[in-house]
Amino acid sequence: MSTSSKGRPSRFLEGSSFVRHYLWKYRVWVSLGLLFLVVVDLLDILPAFLLKRSVDVVVEHQPINTLFYLALAYVGISVVQGFCRYGWRMFLIRASVFAGRDLRKKYTRHLYGLSVSFFDRQLLGDLMSLATNDIEAVRMAIGAGLLVFADALFFLITVPVAMFFLSPKLTFLVCLPLPLVPWIVLKNEKEVHSRFLKVQDSFGKISALVHESLSGVRVTKGFALEDVQISRITRLGEQYSALNMDLAAFQTALGPKLDLCMSFGLFILLFVGGSEMIRSPQGAITLGTFVAFQRYIQKMIWPMTALGMAANYFQRAVSSSNRLNEVLETQTDVPSVALQASRTRSPRFGRVEFNSLSFRFPGTIEPVLKEIQLTIEPGERVAFVGRVGAGKSTLFSLVPRLYPVERGMLRIDGIDVNDWNLEELRHRVGYVSQDVFLFSESVLENVAMGLVEGASRSEAVLEIEAAARIAAVHDEITRFSQAYVTPLGERGVNLSGGQKQRLTLARAIAKKPDILLLDDALSSVDVATEAEILRALRTRPQRNTELIAAHRISTIQDADRIVVLHEGRVIQIGKHEELIQAPQSVYRQFYEQQKMAEELEAYKNELEAGERL
Repeated sequence: MSTSSKGRPSRFLEGSSFVRHYLWKYRVWVSLGLLFLVVVDLLDILPAFLLKRSVDVVVEHQPINTLFYLALAYVGISVVQGFCRYGWRMFLIRASVFAGRDLRKKYTRHLYGLSVSFFDRQLLGDLMSLATNDIEAVRMAIGAGLLVFADALFFLITVPVAMFFLSPKLTFLVCLPLPLVPWIVLKNEKEVHSRFLKVQDSFGKISALVHESLSGVRVTKGFALEDVQISRITRLGEQYSALNMDLAAFQTALGPKLDLCMSFGLFILLFVGGSEMIRSPQGAITLGTFVAFQRYIQKMIWPMTALGMAANYFQRAVSSSNRLNEVLETQTDVPSVALQASRTRSPRFGRVEFNSLSFRFPGTIEPVLKEIQLTIEPGERVAFVGRVGAGKSTLFSLVPRLYPVERGMLRIDGIDVNDWNLEELRHRVGYVSQDVFLFSESVLENVAMGLVEGASRSEAVLEIEAAARIAAVHDEITRFSQAYVTPLGERGVNLSGGQKQRLTLARAIAKKPDILLLDDALSSVDVATEAEILRALRTRPQRNTELIAAHRISTIQDADRIVVLHEGRVIQIGKHEELIQAPQSVYRQFYEQQKMAEELEAYKNELEAGERL
């Protein structure tokens, strides 16, 4: 059932599930906070009584020491209220902070449990907005929202009771406008909900654009597109501001509407109460009673305003909870199996079997891979070539099961890939993708991400250095200002393209995988360094199965087998010497194009060298 088709009560109950869950989880702190709040509100009733009594003492010329005791009582009430105010703030705010922490952890854990296909179709800016603005809206409802609602509720219960003791008739008259309050609040609820959703969606778009713009800042500067990007961000910013102003205009109108309701009560007090005092100076309504009533009506203005504030807090929380639930209710299309069940049936060899494998990306119709039939033996180096879009990267992404694979189409070490525990499977697969990514940490920490937990620091450092040597980057790291503890900029901005590729390769090697996937992972490395890396990979201890996708002949010609992909199908398999024999084959054309490109590059270098001489 869609949200729009549900009634308000059911929609509110569903949208407030996070609020109710964390209020119950931290019920001890919430209860203590509310207890302190009740004490504060109960004591807040007494000053008006003290003021009434003081006025009557002055008017009736009673003993002056009575005023001293009344003033002393006023001070005592203020001291107790100050202590209790500190108590409710500590307990209620603590509950809201911990609830925000727990919800953020729940959201983050769920995100990392989703497959890559979810992130392919989701804007990162929207996900960032959910992790910040929406979770904060839920947290504020648990803290400030609960506070103002409870405060208003206690006042609405206690203040009319206190007024009743002073004058039942006048209490009835001044409270006549109160039934208008729930009608105004309920009318406000629907508009706040729809406007807040628009504001949050707009914020998500801004976050996505800013994230994209800053990630591609070098492209922006390289093409002198700063003004274009600024214009796009400014336009979205203006839309966001307009939506916020629209929401604020509606929200701020609620308080004055509620104040107006209570102004009718003040009008009744002045007209009816004042008239009765004039007609009967010695009647039930004394000057002290009149003054106390005026104070109580002023106090009733706060709960009216507080109800509007609470309604806004909870409506924001409901809207944000609905947005969060859309993500949290998303199920991964790559479920895992129990770790123990996987380990009892998983020998460590590195055998990969593609059994008539076909694949289409979730949400698409046209298959990217078609009937791939191939078995790769443990320790074998198999290279994959083909034009851009042939399906090499897609095929590699299926081995660690980044995307869903139909049962029976892919087996690792004799076990269907769907029967592997994802964590164990990905520990056994080292994947170096085309998208080179380094974190804003030190060199050591970036490479250490590939290590399995449990090794001592000294052992880990030795393994990291060994992996860096195989990736032919150790000598360059030692020349950095702080060697292995040199901090890297965002995405490794202070490294060259070749250095970044080799660091990601070292990260994959350090985990000692059974299967190593190199998806065009040496494209930014010169030919001599590439040959050194490939030689080190082949001769290292505990050599694993290697799947290499590349566009350079030098990268693949020494492979045990070469697989040629074309439009998602395997059209040729063999060694380099065998495949170039077929004159019209795709591989022969690929080889001749590469050879021609290398000859042109060599000729260009000769010309440049001659000009320098």
